[in-house]
Amino acid sequence: MLTYWYQLSLISEFQPRTLLEVGVGTGLVTAYLRHIGIAVTTLDINPRLKPDHIGSILVLPEPLMFEAFDMVLCSRVLHHIGFEDFELALSNLAGLTRRHCLITLPIDDFRLYLMSRVTSSDIYTRSIPLPLSLKRFLMKRKGNGAGSGIWQVNSSRATTQDKVVEAISRYFRIVNLFRIPEDQSHLALVLRNKVDKE
Repeated sequence: MLTYWYQLSLISEFQPRTLLEVGVGTGLVTAYLRHIGIAVTTLDINPRLKPDHIGSILVLPEPLMFEAFDMVLCSRVLHHIGFEDFELALSNLAGLTRRHCLITLPIDDFRLYLMSRVTSSDIYTRSIPLPLSLKRFLMKRKGNGAGSGIWQVNSSRATTQDKVVEAISRYFRIVNLFRIPEDQSHLALVLRNKVDKE
């Protein structure tokens, strides 16, 4: 829920009139954005989620090839495609947005979180990083090898944060890049298209 809150908060800052959500997920984000008056179009490969357009960010459905949106949201989607196709996805995202794009990616991370709150005050969050080798050992014992998706930021030499940022920078200017404090396994990137389309 916290990652949804960050997505909605960041989108609200830019006040887009139109938005494309790539990857429908639970539908919560789309429902809220439509409720506040943003014209949301959805794209997903799963027809059971009833997106506006069925297709992949790698092979856009024909109607989307000629559209551009004030903002594109692509949250926890890109790690489900091979990293060798990451730049093709970025190129398509850049082609779909007039101005901004919000991407979230999973980071290979393992932490112990400590949260506290006194009634009517902010939540205080601290985390203690733990060795990734311990995470891999525990996942292997549970029979859950790679986790969800195909890759994560920092899960290999090919997918280091520096290499991911370098690839993104070829298509976008990075406005903001941060880990979500309450769940640092999520990297959020607010991007601006290098070519504004009015």
